[in-house]
Amino acid sequence: MHCLLSLPLLCLTLAFMTTPLTAAPAPAIAIDTTSFSTYFRYAAIAYSSDIKAFGAWTCPLCLDASIRDTKNVTFTPSPDDGQEQGYVAVSPSLKTIIFAVRGSRTVEEWLNNLQIWKRALPVTNRPSGVEVHSGFWDVWTQLRPIMEPTLVRYIKANPGYTVTFVGHSLGGAVTQLAAVDFAARGIVSAQNTQLISFGQPRVGSIEFSQYFSKLGFKQVVRVINKSDIVPHLPPAFLDYRHQYHEYWINKSGVLVTSCNDDTNGKEATNCANTQITKLSVPDHLSYFGITLPK
Repeated sequence: MHCLLSLPLLCLTLAFMTTPLTAAPAPAIAIDTTSFSTYFRYAAIAYSSDIKAFGAWTCPLCLDASIRDTKNVTFTPSPDDGQEQGYVAVSPSLKTIIFAVRGSRTVEEWLNNLQIWKRALPVTNRPSGVEVHSGFWDVWTQLRPIMEPTLVRYIKANPGYTVTFVGHSLGGAVTQLAAVDFAARGIVSAQNTQLISFGQPRVGSIEFSQYFSKLGFKQVVRVINKSDIVPHLPPAFLDYRHQYHEYWINKSGVLVTSCNDDTNGKEATNCANTQITKLSVPDHLSYFGITLPK
């Protein structure tokens, strides 16, 4: 197993997976997989350190034809001089509002500071047992008072547009919680909201995965690249589960769209979890041939 030497216990425990729940039928949805690289660009741009180029949308990744018309970019710097940052923007060509949050600066930093404890999801009308990663929720509550007003303003200014939550790594976890929070408070309509994440860690309990699937989001995409280590954390045996639906880029670079996960908290056994003994840090840093900005 290709893991960091400073994490022998973590590497050992990753080899053990809990028994999945009885499968529930997964909904049949039509997904435009050709758009995944476009949305990864949006997720990667959240790492940008050139604030001037960010605001002017002139960063190297910003200039790609697929996202060049993006406008009204509102950047949110870290509120506590930490690593959290994000942005809200509008894509006329995609007719969507982009809500993006940055991931961790380095995988090593993320792993060495990994927290595993959970807290009850603080939203109304949640079922018993719906718990989420405490650290991920804390990051969201730091960004929420800054990013929420911008999103509300853009939704009002762009009627008929969808809202797309995108993120890589920690950013994928935080934007998932943001979408759940906004939907629970009526700020976004789940039926008009999509979530697209890349290399996202597990966010909550089995009950959270089930609860999330019942919220009725328009589209949920969770992409994993080859043997990316981060999606295998926190370990499943600690009662963490991913949300449906996984898309896996296999070792040949082919996007597998037939992962057999479901909406009842069962993770796929035929996609990224086949790589449990071959986990890789480099696979976390590049998706669809696009490398994260430094």
